[in-house]
Amino acid sequence: MCQSNLWVDIGNSSVDWEIGGCYDSVDIKDFQPNVIPQHQVSTIACVANHQLIRHFSNPTIIQPKPYEGLVFDYNLEQLGVDRFLGLVAGYEKYPEQDFMLVDIGTFITIDYVQNNRHIDGGIAPGLYQLQGCKTFVGDDSQRSWRVGTENMLRDTIEKRCDAFDGKILITGGGQAIVDIKQAEYHQNLVIIGLKEIDGK
Repeated sequence: MCQSNLWVDIGNSSVDWEIGGCYDSVDIKDFQPNVIPQHQVSTIACVANHQLIRHFSNPTIIQPKPYEGLVFDYNLEQLGVDRFLGLVAGYEKYPEQDFMLVDIGTFITIDYVQNNRHIDGGIAPGLYQLQGCKTFVGDDSQRSWRVGTENMLRDTIEKRCDAFDGKILITGGGQAIVDIKQAEYHQNLVIIGLKEIDGK
């Protein structure tokens, strides 16, 4: 039997979806239309690889828009839909509470919500972007570069988290790089945000 709604997150590096309580993810480079489960309609967040939208049935494309109770410190026409939906998910999970959202993917984004107001914490290169910006001759130097970039990224994220007094939410495909005891880890807050938006 064909399930109804497929929630889809098309990102820079992967396509993720959920249907009927089942979650799956595939790297962009490995994506084939036949991996998509049967569905009647789709609700899609897309920050890149827009050509993939055509493979989904009856798509509704979500864009950032005003959200009741949450004030954005950002031009919503420029805010990435992945960041927007992560903030919606965090706000619905912790209404009236301060939280910090760290999305560790192709890019690292950090966003804060304090007193129901979004505060931009910045965008930075992700681990593979950092590691790919320089190559060394010799395995030892290349290995040292990988270790150094990973340590730098981890230290930066952990320092930001340690300085924050509130809930910390971590999501994204690269979240295993950090082990922050006080944080909550979420497989995909974009899809949770899609479901929140879709339910309103």
